[in-house]
Amino acid sequence: MMIQQQARVPADMESKKELLACIYGVYARWVERFPLVCKKGCASCCTQSVTMTNLEGVMILDFLKVGGRDSWLSEQLARRATENKGAAITTNQYARACLDHQEVAEEALGDWNFTPCIFLSEDACSIYEVRPFGCRSFGSLVCCSDKSGAEIAPIHLTVNTVFTQIVEHICSDGGYWGNMADILGDQIESKPLASTRRLLPAQPLPGFLLEPHEVKLIHILLKQLYEQSVEKQTFGDLIDNFMPI
Repeated sequence: MMIQQQARVPADMESKKELLACIYGVYARWVERFPLVCKKGCASCCTQSVTMTNLEGVMILDFLKVGGRDSWLSEQLARRATENKGAAITTNQYARACLDHQEVAEEALGDWNFTPCIFLSEDACSIYEVRPFGCRSFGSLVCCSDKSGAEIAPIHLTVNTVFTQIVEHICSDGGYWGNMADILGDQIESKPLASTRRLLPAQPLPGFLLEPHEVKLIHILLKQLYEQSVEKQTFGDLIDNFMPI
């Protein structure tokens, strides 16, 4: 399903944060329908393979600065022993390739790094309130471990992808996307984007990869998202009321 028009996104960071909060809220309410077994202490998904946008990085840094933990973050990033080969393509770039019927090489999706996340403390997330969408989208209908992976409903996976694309789209006016630790390292060291090859420019939403039976549900979710209040406006007002399906 192709996007009908290019959507404008707000330039100021505060408006982007509001949009992100709307996305988190709508998604959290929707995912409650699934009997996920995930609970505090489950940490199989908490690895250094999480990807996010620079906007989500700002949210994390703001949270750590309030708690006086920004210096701690610098130390943790410096101690980071292993680095995975970052993906060479963002989620929206992948969607564009699929919509254009182009093949994507497996290596372009990057390696999976199972090293525990730097924010994992006693099998619990120490930045849970501001964890990026990549973490929020994790879930499983069965207990998973190193020997067995997570299981989720196909529509859950579809919605995860749709919301991931929208988060990237919000940052597509000069923001960037990449591995969580890489983005935070870039931000905390104030490096220019060009100096960190693992980070990729966030791309606008080209459309969604949906099966015909999924379109109605995604349309309903998007309508809920667009109607979310952001100060005296709505999500749809701020993002120019684009309708990808």
